[in-house]
Amino acid sequence: MQMTYRRLWVLTNVLGFMLSLLSIFAIRLVGFTGNGLSATGLVLGLILGGIQASVLRQRLPRLKVWHWIVATGLGAYVGLALAAFSNLWSAMTGQGPLFIVWMLFSPFVDSMPSALMWIIVLVGFGLSIGISVGIAQGLVLRQHISNWRLWWTMVVLGHTLGGTMGLYGIWPIAGMSVTAENLGDVLFSNLSWALMVVVIKGLCLGAVGGVIYGSVTAIALKSLRPRQHGL
Repeated sequence: MQMTYRRLWVLTNVLGFMLSLLSIFAIRLVGFTGNGLSATGLVLGLILGGIQASVLRQRLPRLKVWHWIVATGLGAYVGLALAAFSNLWSAMTGQGPLFIVWMLFSPFVDSMPSALMWIIVLVGFGLSIGISVGIAQGLVLRQHISNWRLWWTMVVLGHTLGGTMGLYGIWPIAGMSVTAENLGDVLFSNLSWALMVVVIKGLCLGAVGGVIYGSVTAIALKSLRPRQHGL
């Protein structure tokens, strides 16, 4: 039963990451003009949180699904927003965590491939999401379990490792801009093939990220035992 539940949890997170990516792609494809960052955070959090809650209720029957969905959605949004603001502040003022790291390792950074630099930036985004989502989910879990700090730790680690992988696949789609005027060109031209390649690549990376995130957070599943309340 333990192995079955863990496998179900990993599969749940794989589906959550992949469905989030497809939803973000659909939102951008229909010409949504809002901030791609906000769409990414909210969609990732809401879809992933909703699927996770359906599995967690097997262990925590008193867990309210909407509590978990709101916590995960807002946590992902806040984490992405804080990371983006920190990077923007560093770029504009030459101060901040990212700038300090860049200065400390400037000789290495100058010779670093641009792809690796983007990965480092996305690791920062994954870490920020993990901290924010972990805090939000911890506030929900502390009403149901006693060892919620272990969950927070695994969520931070899971998002830093697996979440970064998922963001690496989602990022090109989150920044995609398709309007009603060029929607037909996108669907019926050579550009449509390029978009399909991006989506397939994103789905593969999202699946890998979901496996990593699910496997890491599965370590904390043993702590998900309902708190014994006194009569």
